[in-house]
Amino acid sequence: MMDRLSSFLLRRLRHLQRREIRRLAVRNGLLVMTTAIIDGLIAGRYVPAFDPSHLAGEVERDRQWIRDRLAAFLVDPPKDASGRPDLLSAAPAWPGQLRRRLPVGNGADDGALAYAVRVVAEAGEVLGIKTMATVLLLAAAMEESGVELRELVTFLRQPAPVFSVQVAVEGFERALPHLVEETAFVPFGPYVGMAADFSFVDELWRYVEGQAKRVFLQIPVSQTYRPSRSAMRAQLLWALAHGSPVLAVAETHQGVPDQVDLTSDVRLTGGGISVTLLADLLEAVYGSEAVLRHDGLIAVIDAGALTLDDLAIAIRPGRPILSSIEALAGLAAHNREERHSEKDKDNAASSRRLITEHPSGRAAPSSQDRSAEGETSSSSGKRRSKAQPTGAEVIQPKPADAGTPGEGSPPLLVETLTGYGGAKEWALGLKSDLVDYLNGDLAWSHMSTKLLLSGPPGTGKTTFARAMCNSLRIPLVVTSVSTWLQGEYLSAVLDRMASTFAEARARAPCILFVDEIDGIGQRVSGSREYADYWNACVNKLLELLDGAVKSEGVIVVGATNRPNEIDEAIRRSGRLETHIEIPRPDIPALAGILAHHLGADLNVIVEAEAQKGARP
Repeated sequence: MMDRLSSFLLRRLRHLQRREIRRLAVRNGLLVMTTAIIDGLIAGRYVPAFDPSHLAGEVERDRQWIRDRLAAFLVDPPKDASGRPDLLSAAPAWPGQLRRRLPVGNGADDGALAYAVRVVAEAGEVLGIKTMATVLLLAAAMEESGVELRELVTFLRQPAPVFSVQVAVEGFERALPHLVEETAFVPFGPYVGMAADFSFVDELWRYVEGQAKRVFLQIPVSQTYRPSRSAMRAQLLWALAHGSPVLAVAETHQGVPDQVDLTSDVRLTGGGISVTLLADLLEAVYGSEAVLRHDGLIAVIDAGALTLDDLAIAIRPGRPILSSIEALAGLAAHNREERHSEKDKDNAASSRRLITEHPSGRAAPSSQDRSAEGETSSSSGKRRSKAQPTGAEVIQPKPADAGTPGEGSPPLLVETLTGYGGAKEWALGLKSDLVDYLNGDLAWSHMSTKLLLSGPPGTGKTTFARAMCNSLRIPLVVTSVSTWLQGEYLSAVLDRMASTFAEARARAPCILFVDEIDGIGQRVSGSREYADYWNACVNKLLELLDGAVKSEGVIVVGATNRPNEIDEAIRRSGRLETHIEIPRPDIPALAGILAHHLGADLNVIVEAEAQKGARP
């Protein structure tokens, strides 16, 4: 369970955000604020300006109802050059059926009004994973350094406090100043930072976006931006003489500059991202019960190899917790392997890649390999990654303008395919669903994302997968059962299967195309020779295909010439349940195929024939 300090700081972060959302809703007319004097104190009360009877009492459903119908009231209005609201901009339009008459009394209706106000605040809340992680890292540094919260607050209240914070996490040096400036998390603000590598202003307070903010001196620690010693000393002396706070944040071994370290009132030092911090962050997003159910999976993550960006990539609101945990584990392994590779090669010039990169494809090729790969890529016209240890080939979607008139055929698209019947309709429906999924309007489990394609050899099953790659604008991971079976032992075969699916998940959203899927065979009686081997392969594939959580973001397409030789369990609901047969092309389909491959040449032929026919 989360410790008291971390829990308190996260609650404060959420409370401040929801308070700001309520105030914004009042300014936009979604809520109305009334005041009353209680025991000599002025108390404010929020009530909705819409009819709360539209709410069903289910928090998740009601939050989405607010977002769907009243999102315009949860957004800051446009501002003019001076930072004031633009009076010429259109105000949010009220749906007539939602307006309500404001209550004049209290009673049984008060509970519904309070619930409506709560749902409005939660509907506008945005879970900033990096911001939450920064708060947890700050709490961990306070615990490790033995600094109490009241001590920090005391120094913040004083003029010219100096804070030195060193936390060994990539991205922390920018994240902490962002937390100070962009939220009301730090008391006695709001704040605006002035970097010491620029000319410091002679002001204690500045108007920023129509709001007076307390100026603080931000000391850059990164060697790239660090000013000279004399310049830093001059800026530091000015800030201390005028009572401005000073903040130096370090995320590397370079540490805080001596001038700041020697004058610090508060020194906070923290380690990197730990398993405990991951568990706390997941608890803040998914709840303690979900974390307890998966604590074993969280405990084995190489948390120290993760960065703040990794956390934001892997953990996203609305995403299942298992998907987040798997992404964290994959990113940690990716980072660790990348750092070892860079250390061995002694050239740490390669930039970090995001979740769309997989650890297995990260090693830098030799100059000879690069040359050969470049020639292959240019000759084939495909953008491919270097061969993976899994044996899979990764094909990126072609640009929409890859084929220009007179220079070859246009990119292969599902929309232009002929002779594919139900497979084409399925892919176009999936394209529409994918847009809704990426916008957060459709759950992955509600989509048809697993397909078994069958048909005689040469009917274009692989071509169909490549057309999907271009139409859906997502990568295509191509493999086959024969590639998996190249492993010397059963364990190597199962590892190849699992690694291929892991690679696809790391590139999600993407398409995983498994050719010759009938080669996995069917489960047989234990008395048959090699039954353990083939049964283990089938069971592993069933495990990898099973459920929407494990394969979220991965569209699985299996291809076969012999659908009757596939185990029935592979074709059940939740696995390759959609089966579409591609027949041999008829005359119209053949005409369409020829038209695509001839491209611009077809126009030349038609024009030539037309000219011949026009001769007397």
